[in-house]
Amino acid sequence: MNKDSAGWLALRIIGLLALGRAFLSMLSMAVDILNLWKLYGVAFEAFTSQTQRLILQTWIGIGVALVQSIFFVLVAFYFLRRGRAIHKLLMHESA
Repeated sequence: MNKDSAGWLALRIIGLLALGRAFLSMLSMAVDILNLWKLYGVAFEAFTSQTQRLILQTWIGIGVALVQSIFFVLVAFYFLRRGRAIHKLLMHESA
């Protein structure tokens, strides 16, 4: 295996790791959505400040998981399909 193919292999591995991280973020978002559904299932008269705080925290968690998912999907796409600029940096040899 030469340096060029080893560089592409490293990029593909990083892409697969980013894709796995994106799926974990999506799973976290799904869990937060289920928690939110349960929190809204509480009777409206019984809403306390603590329940409202938990609902807000859950919405924030959903937003963070969504942003992470999008970011890692884009990173995975770049490393799996393109990656030329990073590969060029890896292959650069100083004189």
